[in-house]
Amino acid sequence: MIMGQEIKLGETIFVCPPAPFSCVRKYENIFNGQSDATLNQMADILFASLKRNYPELEQEQFEFQNLDIANFRAAFQICLSVNQPPGIEPGESHPGKP
Repeated sequence: MIMGQEIKLGETIFVCPPAPFSCVRKYENIFNGQSDATLNQMADILFASLKRNYPELEQEQFEFQNLDIANFRAAFQICLSVNQPPGIEPGESHPGKP
């Protein structure tokens, strides 16, 4: 299991690790704060991160059983926080970058 932050989604507690590099590369503009994520992008990033620790997850079933409007944005913020360098809050620019 890859270390990360625990999040409760539905009735299940997941450990959310950092996103895989392929996901970071695909959504680089979101990770570096150049654009906001759409709901679809947020779901994809969260799922790609969780899939690292839970390879049996199926996206459609995961979204239906574990995500809802009440927990979705909070789960995505936790996912982003796991991907930030120490001392940088989600959405903040990295030192030396505008």
